[in-house]
Formats: sequence, structure tokens, C-alpha cells
Amino acid sequence: MTMSKVLYFLIGPKGSGKTHIGTLVDRHTRIKFLRVEPIWLSLQPGEDGWLKVEKTIDQVFQTTDRVMVESLGAGEGFRSFYESLAKKYATRLIRVKASQESCLERVRSRSRQDHIPVSDEQVIEYNKLAAGVSYDWDIEIDNDPPAKDNELISAILSLDGNA
Repeated sequence: MTMSKVLYFLIGPKGSGKTHIGTLVDRHTRIKFLRVEPIWLSLQPGEDGWLKVEKTIDQVFQTTDRVMVESLGAGEGFRSFYESLAKKYATRLIRVKASQESCLERVRSRSRQDHIPVSDEQVIEYNKLAAGVSYDWDIEIDNDPPAKDNELISAILSLDGNA
């Protein structure tokens, strides 16, 4: 394991603000935010999405010591993905929370170009799965109402003190 390299996981429901937080952190710290949804959207038939994301993370770590990704954090696929990466990198688990109503409204109003298109019913179903995950969180962010940008950055930086 390369402990000098840290992988941050933003885990929470669709519409909770994971992409916003990751983009903000990428812009204002030395942590590189890797958008995962575009990787999933680019999959070819038969291609393993979890493996493709893991390989992309490994590639990004060739040029930086801090990477952040986003996920619902649900299902066996995620658990295997996380376990594989935790053998190679130090990890930080960040729970991002928001109400179902806020999440639905955010999903309805965001760009469909950057996100996997989902119906309201799918958002509700996915977010039930996301609400059921339980990890040993390094930090929890209540993003409802949306947290202030400087508070988000401070919370993330508090995890290591040198990001």
C-alpha cells in the first residue's frame, strides 16, 4: 500500500452535492477530483465499469498524491472496488447527506450532459440504497441546505491537514 497516496471517497445519494464538492476541492486544493459518471457513460458493451474506474484512478495517481472520487457507495460491486483500492492507497470515507426532496430537485435541475440520466423513481430507489450504506466515516457533511464553499474545503482539509 502506498500510504503517501490518499484516495477520498465522497459517498452519498444522487443530488446530495458530491460533484459540486469534488469540483470545489479540485479547484482550491491539491486534491484531484476524478468524475466517475463520465467513465461509466463511456463503457462499451461487456466492459467492467468498476475495473475501468479503478484503472483510471491508478493512472491519475501517477501524477498526483491525492485523488477524490464520488459514489453511492452501495452494492457488492462498490465493496469489492473499495477493498481493492484500499489495498493500494490510504482511504478517506466522506459521507455527504441531503434530504430526499433536495436531492430530487438538484437532480432535476442539473446538466444531463455530465450525469447518467435517471428518472425521479430511479433517484428515489438509488437514494434508498445510498441511505442504507454504513461505513466507518472519516467525516460527514450535511449538505442540506448547501454548505458554504469555505466550510466544505475546511472539512476536507481537516482530514489530513496537508492537502
